[in-house]
Amino acid sequence: MNDDERTKEALFRHSVLGDLLSRKLRRGELRPLFKELSEKAYEDYDGRPRRIAPSTLEEWYYQYKHEGFEGLKPLSRSDEGRSRRLPAELVRLVLDLKREDPGRSAPLILRELELAGRISRGHMSVYPIQRLLRYHGLSGPRMEIDASARFRWEASMCGELWQADALHGPKLINPASGRPQRAIIFGLLDDRSRIIPYLEAGFGETSHRFLSLLHSAIARRGIPRRLLLDNHKSFTNFDLRVLCGKLDIYLVHSRPGDGPSKGKIERFWRHLRDHVIDRLDLKKATTLDELNLRLWSFVETEYHCKPHSSLSGKTPLEAWESGANDIRWASDHGWLEQMFVGEVERFVRNDSTVQWRGVFYEAPPYLRRTQVKLRYSMLDPARVSLIEANVEIPLRAVNPVANAHRKRCVSNPVVSPNKPATGLNAPDLMLENMIHPNLKQEPVHEPDKDNLQGGGHE
Repeated sequence: MNDDERTKEALFRHSVLGDLLSRKLRRGELRPLFKELSEKAYEDYDGRPRRIAPSTLEEWYYQYKHEGFEGLKPLSRSDEGRSRRLPAELVRLVLDLKREDPGRSAPLILRELELAGRISRGHMSVYPIQRLLRYHGLSGPRMEIDASARFRWEASMCGELWQADALHGPKLINPASGRPQRAIIFGLLDDRSRIIPYLEAGFGETSHRFLSLLHSAIARRGIPRRLLLDNHKSFTNFDLRVLCGKLDIYLVHSRPGDGPSKGKIERFWRHLRDHVIDRLDLKKATTLDELNLRLWSFVETEYHCKPHSSLSGKTPLEAWESGANDIRWASDHGWLEQMFVGEVERFVRNDSTVQWRGVFYEAPPYLRRTQVKLRYSMLDPARVSLIEANVEIPLRAVNPVANAHRKRCVSNPVVSPNKPATGLNAPDLMLENMIHPNLKQEPVHEPDKDNLQGGGHE
């Protein structure tokens, strides 16, 4: 198991423990919660269904409390290299069988696979199929699509939960391409106070843009305890999960297509569209800076200062200030920037290059054909460095044209002045054996076996 797999396993353990890591519990409340979690089935990052014993959950919990996110990373397994997961084609077939006929039960699916020759009789029990169907929401006798119950709810304190989403804005001229492109507005909303920690319009709905937005929001409004997101790729990337694990932020993803589950920020988007987006004068707001200026003028002077019906007549700013003592502030901005740094392992090719996210970087030639650790910034994609013996070496992108005229420094191997002379040479020996095939060589003297075994002499 390499570092990437250990990080994924740590993220899985962090997701199993969930908000248990940040809750304040009384004496005696922890063990029942461990027992409750152990009764559930989980599917890890490799698609393997797993159940965790209460003692294991307790061990993970205290490892996280003592060592933080690093404590959740496992050591190398003794059975490393042996996989217990089901074949991917079998998983797809089971899901297709259930979707084809929602009335199929797990025992019937298992029986059909045995009759079709896909599984040997008695090779598999029904429980893996049941766990697979339950994980994908197909565990009922019929696959029912019903509207889920809705309840009015809110977070218990400021900074406990932030909702994040993206809104498609107007089309502006992208200076990079010179063509019109739709601006994407990323935003965060505090569930308790309805305040907007940060808001920004830009081109592209990417994970890098959202991470930059989250960094600015944390610097201004503190570290949230949970994030409620949808399932867009900008909200489900690896960097975001690692970052939230470091900052003790629990990620919550809504169900696909379930927009009402994030009703507060959806309501804010509608409010923003009615008051700003649909009434923009695109002859004046022609750039992203001008658009962001109008967005922030609305947020700071109108939205934050207007009494909210769900806040008992308080404004979002008043509600936020009344709960400021509950917020986890990031006082050290240098430490915060270090949290937005990730590490991965990559292989250096024979041409002294290493690839990271589609870009080739030059590595020191002496590291060719070795596995190295890269350190990268989540805020600046161009900041990539290599870690060698606890020394950080900045890397630069490869310039193949410039390398075509670059000198190749060849270092000759060091030859010892006291070079031994054995007198043996393979070509001469083969020639001698061909000319004198019957010439017998004297055998090399071997030590007396009796002497080695401590035998006596006459």
